[in-house]
Amino acid sequence: MNYILKRMREPSTWSGIAAMVGAMGLGVPAGTLEAIGQIGIGLAGLAAIFMREKADLNP
Repeated sequence: MNYILKRMREPSTWSGIAAMVGAMGLGVPAGTLEAIGQIGIGLAGLAAIFMREKADLNP
């Protein structure tokens, strides 16, 4: 479980999740897919603002 939590803190994990979700959305109507994409991009940008690049040993 600790391994999974550590991976969830890495930006590359979130990029991979976004790619997988995007690949699965092929049967969604175009308007809905566009809205989901915009929401996802916004959430990714928001997450990038608050995520650290390197682990801080002294928080």
